[in-house]
Amino acid sequence: MLSTLIVLCSCERSSTSTVTTSNIAKLKTFSFAAVDSMPGLAEATFKIEERLDTGLVTNQIDITDSLRYGTRIDKVVPRFTCETTPGSVVIHTSDTVFTMSGKDTIDFTQTPVYMTITSSDLTKKKTYEIVVTVHQVDPDLYIWQTLTKDAYKPLDEDQQVLQLNDKFWLFSNNGFETMLRSSNDGIKWEEQPLTGLSNSCRVKGIVGDDKRLYYVDEQTLYISEDAITWQDYDYSAKDYSLQTMLMAYNDTMWLIVEDTAKTLFLAQILGDTIHKTDLVLDKDFPVSGFATVTYTNVSRRNRAMIVGGFSRSGACMNSRWSIEYSPTTQNPYRILNYSIEQPEFSTLTGVSVISYNKQLMMFGGVDKEMVFRGNDILISEDEGFTWTKADTAKCKLPATYTPRQKQTVTVKDNNIYVIGGQDLGRTYGDVYKGRLNSIDW
Repeated sequence: MLSTLIVLCSCERSSTSTVTTSNIAKLKTFSFAAVDSMPGLAEATFKIEERLDTGLVTNQIDITDSLRYGTRIDKVVPRFTCETTPGSVVIHTSDTVFTMSGKDTIDFTQTPVYMTITSSDLTKKKTYEIVVTVHQVDPDLYIWQTLTKDAYKPLDEDQQVLQLNDKFWLFSNNGFETMLRSSNDGIKWEEQPLTGLSNSCRVKGIVGDDKRLYYVDEQTLYISEDAITWQDYDYSAKDYSLQTMLMAYNDTMWLIVEDTAKTLFLAQILGDTIHKTDLVLDKDFPVSGFATVTYTNVSRRNRAMIVGGFSRSGACMNSRWSIEYSPTTQNPYRILNYSIEQPEFSTLTGVSVISYNKQLMMFGGVDKEMVFRGNDILISEDEGFTWTKADTAKCKLPATYTPRQKQTVTVKDNNIYVIGGQDLGRTYGDVYKGRLNSIDW
């Protein structure tokens, strides 16, 4: 465009104005227009890289993070501004040239795509390559694999797997002997010596934190720092009996004790000593067959949940007991019962629950009629109030996995491990490993 002198004439007066042009051809901003069916498109950010003008296409418009999986980029409206008003802006694809009007849709699947800016005085041009990438991996997909079909050859044995000192430790008991195996990766398992732990140990009652493992029977507390050697502590002189270990929660080991009046209490292990608290448990609080999970909720409060199991009377429960720690209150621990009837289950025992990807996940288990729930994984996004089936198109265990109970589900390095378990006629020794694609993104 050329500068033009326009003369406006009238019978009484005349005036002149000058349109100024520029020799600058430079892009200032670049983005995409919003499209309702493609959320996140308008929020995508681009980096404009200006390089030395060598006469080649060296300037670049590069998206700073790939668009979400499944985003279509075959009909996208670019938005852009230039340092000064340009003479023209043209986008070139492999087979089409567009003089941009601000409403043109561009197919960014036809790479490469170039944008050429011409200065308003027509003396300068600058060309940019526009690079747009879309995530090719579904971030919501869980990738599952079978690590081993036989971690060991189990008989009719109870099992429990715990993590300690960066290893997996598999305890099992066949009714006569307590045995121990270890693994670094969940694939290869080695037998280990075991001393100090009772041969009548109910191994599902072993719990641990990142430093030690714990187990109790009615009169004895057992502690180990290496999973192999156990030290026992006699509590026969106390006015309460030791019912079962519960969990590690809020930097404390918790267990259930019963006083001489048959009242259940929560107790803590501090060092090597058990301290009975004043927290009285409901008569229907589970004492066996339950699952526990600890997590930090959206309000950054530490919480724990005890799911299903059998009460002291032998009843199979549909309870979800929540324990919340609130240090600002006079009694910092509160116990709530979330026993809301669920369409997916009524009574539960032998389930496993973990906290993963800011939600709770439930695996396995049976109801009071010993009917297995199947292969479905249940998800709770509201701290255990309600549960729904996970999308099997996104999260489904391998076909070799069969319905079971009493499996161990644990998380290590953002991977989920499902280990062993039982059904009505079989004890399993298989190991599965799963991971959400986006967990480290």
